[in-house]
Parts: sequence; structure tokens; C-alpha cells
Amino acid sequence: MITAEEVCGLIAKKLGSKADSFTLNENTTFDEVGLSSLQIADIVYTIEDDLDIQFDPSRAASVKTVGDLVALAEATKLGSVDA
Repeated sequence: MITAEEVCGLIAKKLGSKADSFTLNENTTFDEVGLSSLQIADIVYTIEDDLDIQFDPSRAASVKTVGDLVALAEATKLGSVDA
């Protein structure tokens, strides 16, 4: 299972040196840290690969926070989200 800390680590890697200017946690929104849609997609694909899951594209597109992404990953892994 993926944690908010792991997702924050992926975000920090994308942000590089800019990551130090943000407090990253489960309430962090992707907009507030300035990630591009391509960077967000890369994070989503990384999580899918790591967990061997596939997110529903419309559900993944509605994710706004780190916590939302973790919850979607957990629900998808447990099979409670339609693939």
C-alpha cells in the first residue's frame, strides 16, 4: 500500500530544490505546489506500476490532494473501485 509520505516523496522528487518551500502532507494540493499535468500523470503512473493497479481515468483526473490520491490507490488496490 502507498502512504501519503511516499506520495509526498514522489512530489518532492518532481519539484527538486523547490520542494523545500512547501510543507508536503496529505492535505497538499497538486495545484498549490505547481505540478504540471504531465508531472501529476507521471506520479500516478509510478503509483500504478509500484502497486500493480490501474486507476479509473476519470477518478484519477478528479484527484486534487495527496490524501485523495492515497485513498484512490487504496480503494483501487482493494478492488472497491471499478477499473
